[in-house]
Amino acid sequence: MSEPKIAVVGVGPVGGILAAHLAHAGYHVVLCDVQKPHLDAIKTRGLSLTGVLEMTARCERLAYSISELSNFPAVDTVVVATKASILPYITPELAQIARPGMRFISCQNGLDNQEFLAETFGPDNVLRVVVNYAGAQMGDGHIAMSFFNPPNYIGAMTAKGEPLARQLAEMMTAANLETQFTTNVKKYEWEKVILNAALSAMCALTRKPMKDMMDFEHTEVLAEELMREGIQVAKACGVVFDEGFFEHGVQYLKKAGYHRTSMHQDVLRRSRTEIDWLNGKIVERGRSVGVDTPYNFTITVLIKGLEMKSGAPEEH
Repeated sequence: MSEPKIAVVGVGPVGGILAAHLAHAGYHVVLCDVQKPHLDAIKTRGLSLTGVLEMTARCERLAYSISELSNFPAVDTVVVATKASILPYITPELAQIARPGMRFISCQNGLDNQEFLAETFGPDNVLRVVVNYAGAQMGDGHIAMSFFNPPNYIGAMTAKGEPLARQLAEMMTAANLETQFTTNVKKYEWEKVILNAALSAMCALTRKPMKDMMDFEHTEVLAEELMREGIQVAKACGVVFDEGFFEHGVQYLKKAGYHRTSMHQDVLRRSRTEIDWLNGKIVERGRSVGVDTPYNFTITVLIKGLEMKSGAPEEH
């Protein structure tokens, strides 16, 4: 099986960290993003990572839009690392550059992202990566990596995608991003969603980093209740967690440090959040299996209220 030629769509923290590691390891990678100053800086100086892993990766293959990926006919694997919230908007663009045999990999926050992609590209052609690292874009061409709790996980939706998933796990591990192939990626997807749903929106609403929320008694209790609801919904959907997952999850969140969640950063930028793919998905799935989710519902509607445009007259 030949080595895949990869395009990373979305060169923010998640996609940028992945692209930098793969490019630094010598793999064929195309970086695709609509942030022109960011790509211009990468073209001139390389993509710089600081924090827990430090490097500068030379990245010469750049696409300033998804349509420009057609200029790189060797690409056969597209990693989608954008915010989940824009997935419905970019999927038609991805369909325009898709070729027979091209594979698409969701490398995002959220639940059911790969199912969404599979509606367009077919389940045989869609994979899922669950990353256990995080960071923040500190400026053009610079990403600070906040933490990495290895391994990452990668899996396929059908048996036809498994050889590529195994190969990509080996490539990412060789590039210093330890990644394991799994036949049960849905379990790890749910775990990540439950952990994200516990603090991401709460940090966005309070404008506080994760450690502050886990150090304050009342918000720690709220995070635990959000987790419990998510676990109940997942179990009702047939997901089996390892023994002690709840306790492990609480300790994991307590060790996150002063990291600003991606939703916190979205709110500060007044960008669309991923709430529909996190707490909102837990609420949606809970309704489908008859599990009440009052905590996740409340958090979801508060973020929705934050996002909505006020009907009040402007003050003068």
